[in-house]
Amino acid sequence: MKEYAVRIKNVSMEFNLASEKAEGLKEYVINIIRGKNIKIETFRALNNISFDIEKGDSFAIMGSNGSGKSTLLKLISGIFHPTSGHIETNGLIAPMIELGAGFDLNLTARENIYLNGAVLGHDRFFMDKYFENIIEFSELWDFVDVPVKKFLFGNASKIRFCNSNINQT
Repeated sequence: MKEYAVRIKNVSMEFNLASEKAEGLKEYVINIIRGKNIKIETFRALNNISFDIEKGDSFAIMGSNGSGKSTLLKLISGIFHPTSGHIETNGLIAPMIELGAGFDLNLTARENIYLNGAVLGHDRFFMDKYFENIIEFSELWDFVDVPVKKFLFGNASKIRFCNSNINQT
């Protein structure tokens, strides 16, 4: 029997677009009280998307600008809820949509590994257990105590990838 990490079934996502923008809730309510006609249009970012990702599979989401990649990732991670359809996830989902999310560029690689581990819900003992594997994978032993802002993009991404994919045993 197949085990799924993510199952997406007939998912659509719509966003409301007000034709007259209000700067905040207060201005929005005042406009309604004054009888200003605020026309709300919808934008469909995703339309009836379905796919499954089996546990252990690698996958990529590719598309042109505005095709809904970030929206889909936000739906999978639970940041957004679909307008229609169903999303089922099995396992830890770390909603780090941007590569730099969760990194403090002024902290060292060592400090960021422990910080990111805490964000993912791991305690210090757990992170101590995997720390050497993370640094070994990222090939950053010479830079472990250097602020991340001095790293090349690829080096920072190796830490992010490895830190996000450690398994509890």
